Amino acid sequence: MSNSNYDPHKIYEIGFIGSGNMAQAIGLAFIEKGICKAENLIVSSPSENNKKVWRDIGAAVTNDNNAVFCNTKIVFLATKPQYFPKVVSELFTKTFGSLQILISIMAGIPLNKLQEAFNVQPSVLFKVMPNTPSIIGEGFSAISYLSDASLEEIAVTLPKVKLLMSAVGGVEVIPESLMNAAGAISGSGPAYAFLIIEALADGGVKQGIPRDLAVRLAASAMAGGSRMVLETGKHTGQLKDMVTSAGGSTIAALHALEKGGVRCAMMDAVEAATNRSKEMGEKK
Repeated sequence: MSNSNYDPHKIYEIGFIGSGNMAQAIGLAFIEKGICKAENLIVSSPSENNKKVWRDIGAAVTNDNNAVFCNTKIVFLATKPQYFPKVVSELFTKTFGSLQILISIMAGIPLNKLQEAFNVQPSVLFKVMPNTPSIIGEGFSAISYLSDASLEEIAVTLPKVKLLMSAVGGVEVIPESLMNAAGAISGSGPAYAFLIIEALADGGVKQGIPRDLAVRLAASAMAGGSRMVLETGKHTGQLKDMVTSAGGSTIAALHALEKGGVRCAMMDAVEAATNRSKEMGEKK
C-alpha cells in the first residue's frame, strides 16, 4: 500500500504535522462532532502505524510536511518540540497560499520563533496547550496569540480556534507570558493526578482494600472533587472544610499531608515544569 493517498490538487480544511495521541484525539473529535469531514483532513507522519489510524477513517495521509502546509487552510503543528527544527528545515517554501490559521500544540516553543520560522502574519498564528483528557473529550486548552496581531484580524481567526479546541473540552485565551505556567498546571496536571490516585490506591491496598476497588475509589473521589470545584464556584478551602469535621479522620489526614509537605511539593512541581518549558523554548 502506498504511504500517501493525498490529492495534490485538493485544498484540505484541516491538517496535522504529526500524528500522535494528541493529534489523533483532536482530529477524531473534529470528525465525530461534524467540524470537519474525514476526506477534508490531511495528516503528515513518518509513522506507518499512526498513519493507519487516519487512513482507516478516510483521511489523507502523507510523509511530506510540505503537502500539508501548501494544501491546507488550518494546520496543527503536533510534533514533539525536539523535531521542530527538522520540520522547518524540510520546508521548500514559506509561501502557503491556502493557509489561514497555523496552530502549534508544541510545548515550549514561543510564538515569535514560530513566526520567524514560517513567516506568517501575526493574526494567523496561535499557540495552544491542550492536555491528555482531550482524548475523552474532557480536556482543557489554553490559547495565546502574538501581541502585535491586528485586533480586527484576530476577531476573525480567534473564534475559529476556540471553536476547534472546544471539540475536546474547555478553552481559555491567555497571554503567552502565562503559557508555560498554564501548561505546567493543565498540561502536566493529569500526570500529577494519576500519581495522587496511585498513591491513594496504595494507601487503600495497605489497609486491605482490593487494588481495583482502591483505584476506583480514589479516581472517583478526585473526579467528583474536581467537578464540585468547577460547578459550585466555591473556594477550594470552603469545599475542603465541608469534608473536614472537628476532631475527625479527614483533619487527621490533612495534618499528615501538610506535615509531609504535599502542598509545597505541588507548588515545586509546577515551578519545575514551567522552568523546563522555558528551557525547551530557549534551546530551539
